[in-house]
Amino acid sequence: MFEIFKKSLFAGLGLAVVTKTKLESVLENLVEEGKMSRDEAEKMGKELLDSGEKQWTDFETRLQETVKGFIGNMDICKASDLKKLEKKMKAIDKRLKAQEMKDKAKV
Repeated sequence: MFEIFKKSLFAGLGLAVVTKTKLESVLENLVEEGKMSRDEAEKMGKELLDSGEKQWTDFETRLQETVKGFIGNMDICKASDLKKLEKKMKAIDKRLKAQEMKDKAKV
């Protein structure tokens, strides 16, 4: 499941790089054709890239929230929860062994 998300994210990053390159090419052509000044092209390019970056960041945030919700609904134990349980089990085991030693000493 995570591999699908990972591939999707990498595909999105690849698309972003291609899109930026294409945008720069289109804007350069508009400048060369005299349909837009260099300053206008730079401003438009920056605005479009900033907007795209914000949309990408928003998408990543929503994706993270969705994945967290999905995992939460699956009732999957986190590694940190397992470590806490392991620590408790070791403490219980240590107390049990100590009690067994006391019981053997009484006999």
